[in-house]
Amino acid sequence: MEKARVNTVCLVACTSRKGDQPATAEFIYRSPLFSAARSYAERRADQWFILSAKHGLLSPKDVIAPYNESLLNQSEAQRQAWAAGVHSAFNACVPAGGRVIFLAGSAYRSYLAPALESEGRETAAPMSALGIGSQVAWLQKVEREHARLSHIDRFYALLARVAALNTGLSRKLSQQTAASVRHKRGIYFFFEDGEMRMTAPFQHRVVRIGTHAVSEGSKATLWNRLRTHRGGGDGLGNHRGSIFRLHVGESLIRRAELEPIFPTWGKGQSASTEIRSAEEEIELAVSEHIGNMQAAWLEVPDASSADSDRSYLERNFIALLAGPTGPLDLPSGNWLGRWSTREAVTSSGLWNVNHVYETFDATSLDIFEQHIEGAEGRRTRTEQSLAPSGWRLRIKDRENASGQIELL
Repeated sequence: MEKARVNTVCLVACTSRKGDQPATAEFIYRSPLFSAARSYAERRADQWFILSAKHGLLSPKDVIAPYNESLLNQSEAQRQAWAAGVHSAFNACVPAGGRVIFLAGSAYRSYLAPALESEGRETAAPMSALGIGSQVAWLQKVEREHARLSHIDRFYALLARVAALNTGLSRKLSQQTAASVRHKRGIYFFFEDGEMRMTAPFQHRVVRIGTHAVSEGSKATLWNRLRTHRGGGDGLGNHRGSIFRLHVGESLIRRAELEPIFPTWGKGQSASTEIRSAEEEIELAVSEHIGNMQAAWLEVPDASSADSDRSYLERNFIALLAGPTGPLDLPSGNWLGRWSTREAVTSSGLWNVNHVYETFDATSLDIFEQHIEGAEGRRTRTEQSLAPSGWRLRIKDRENASGQIELL
């Protein structure tokens, strides 16, 4: 196999189902899982190889004969020796460094992944929490929705430019101040440790998108909104003033089975001093959880209005990531939102309930980029809205036609 310079390599496990004649490795394996994994590897990596229980590391073009051998039937010593051989072959054809994506079970990863990591390579196994049937379904969904995925990739590429404009991705929300979040109006994005994109597993996935000042005459500022989500300097906050805090607290309570202890959480638009005092323990936990998140934000300076660019971008980006068929980048098995009682949260993988079932308009990415270019100094800043005229009315017309009800 020829040595080549690559950034990301995908390793796909062999399968028991094979053709009955010699063939190139990329086509001899006939299972739906392998076919779908091959498509992922070809689209999402710079180079890919096959992990064969019999042959070790295979190039897709290597010609092999059918065989019947599995790592699952081998001893730990045999698996360790197999991994050492694959590791040696891998280093012979892939330059040092880079990233390795495993589309393979633990039998293939257990010794090989640590060996690769020990020499400075990053590794990820995006499907490790899924059963075989779910792996096939997810990979096939990624293949079917490759056009949507291209929009998601562009969204994250643009978001990387946003991160370069501020310190959001290098500092936790708890460390932000009015001085660091100096823009009056904008849109913001939250990320959580351990929540990575499955379609780009070395990149954090967005877990919440939000904005503010989307009603006529609103004086709310970007920093005021973020501070409300974060809580005060003493760690206390008010979940009745932040639906984000409400959902996080509700999930913390449910995960710990504390509903009998905190029966007032989320009840009412206001609360007495006595009730708020009884809720302090969860408010503190919510502040810690949200404060540990990283945030990025972009100034979007048009006037306060339901038709503002901020509203347009928020709606479309939530719709893009959530999708009518659900997210392409699934939340991890430990994501706190899995304990939410809100179907919109659990199904979308986002701490959002509004807009998760709406239709995405790709023009929103162009508008996003124009605002980014303004912030970068490559375009003249304007407080005029850039979104297509009448966009909100068209959304309402679609909702009325489909009978869709916006979640509150």
